[in-house]
Amino acid sequence: MNQAVIASNEIYPWLDSHWSFFLRRLEADKLAHALLIEGPAGTGKTALATAMVARLLCREPTDFACGACRSCTLLAGLAHPDYFELQPEDGSEVIKVDQVRALIGKLDLTTSISARKLAYIHPAETMNAAAANALLKSLEEPAGNAVLILVSNDAGRLPVTIRSRCQSMTINQPDAGIVRDWLAKRSGQSGRPIVEALQAAGGSPLRAAAYLDSPVLDAFSRVKASLASLLGKPAAVSQVSHDLGALDPLDLWRWLSICTAEVIKSILVGQPLDWLPANPQLRADALLDLQRQADKNRQLAATQVRGDLLLQVWLINWAEQVS
Repeated sequence: MNQAVIASNEIYPWLDSHWSFFLRRLEADKLAHALLIEGPAGTGKTALATAMVARLLCREPTDFACGACRSCTLLAGLAHPDYFELQPEDGSEVIKVDQVRALIGKLDLTTSISARKLAYIHPAETMNAAAANALLKSLEEPAGNAVLILVSNDAGRLPVTIRSRCQSMTINQPDAGIVRDWLAKRSGQSGRPIVEALQAAGGSPLRAAAYLDSPVLDAFSRVKASLASLLGKPAAVSQVSHDLGALDPLDLWRWLSICTAEVIKSILVGQPLDWLPANPQLRADALLDLQRQADKNRQLAATQVRGDLLLQVWLINWAEQVS
């Protein structure tokens, strides 16, 4: 479902350099006709893309969209005739070829209000093969002043032919110090809650911000406590599996992977963790296998595979590291 694009005069601090690059290219009239914004989920790609959309359609020559002109008002009300958003339709997980063909037809029309037409495609990697092929010609020779902005959490799933025709902007996990300052200012919290939120979020600033506003951190702490209690106690797996099985499987498997990676790092640098028993005699190679399996199981969580059995097997392997 399309969402309103609201003009904003702020950008996340870790995106300042990307926004400055965009403005320089725009002011020099060298902005590519197709942009691909890629990077991990929760790093602000959507905010960056929508700020670009609003700025490109705004009729005022300002660094950010003014939010008050007719174009900005129509955009906020989902009624802008020069703006088109493409994403999987309700009940589907892919962007289909008919959607792309319809978009191309709209881009071929003359502009109504703004100086250019804007297509916002997300998540771009959900285009099926036929849809991606249909988009190629528009990426090579866009109609008129059309600009296409693609956003992807996993650009590796996009065909090389798509990626090569876009100007890529990669959003990496931002510097932890910048994010901690931003989270502290935003939430009014500091210290350990922010560190825990960032760890639970795998470094994702927006996910960490959401965790600080919810009871999720208690669940993350429960996962760590469960892993610590299980070492050397395979008989306790059934109860722990039952308790942890009530958590969201995507969160759970990400946390199991994160916790395992943290243990691996602690072994390599010789720095004990405060949530693990002293000297647990764990092996980095076995832990690496467990982390890889947790990542695989997270992918399987969206399939028909029985998640309870995957969790039990994983927890047994974790517990049996110490015999």
